[in-house]
Amino acid sequence: MTFYSGQNGRLQIDGTNAAKVTNWTINSSMSPLATTTLEDTDQTFVNGLRTTTGSCRLFYHQDGETNHCSDLIKKLMKAQSSGGDPGQAADAENVTFNLQVVDGDDVKQITVEALLTSVSMSMAVGEVLSADVSFQVNGAIDAIDL
Repeated sequence: MTFYSGQNGRLQIDGTNAAKVTNWTINSSMSPLATTTLEDTDQTFVNGLRTTTGSCRLFYHQDGETNHCSDLIKKLMKAQSSGGDPGQAADAENVTFNLQVVDGDDVKQITVEALLTSVSMSMAVGEVLSADVSFQVNGAIDAIDL
């Protein structure tokens, strides 16, 4: 029997392996819709809308021209537009995540198109600069192979 650990995890951002990812999570939930009518004695339900969210933590890591943490942060955090209006900045960008479990040449993955909902950078004495990123999947999961 094979077990997987964090060493088997990998995250791709827009099709490129992200450097220095410490973790990723994905959560899917569904709210049932009541179909109970006046003559019923017990509640009945049908499947309702699914919501899928997730998060990841990346170390801010500079390797030549590559810094996937910075690239991801910049998809949500935008500077004000060049016109100088403090209330105007470019729109946030969607991102495609491939959340992967790697077993040799076998890659199991969940692919989603997501909207970033929060970015939190953290710097502390004795710790590496990191960013926690939360996201909301836009629509259904694109692909799932687990």
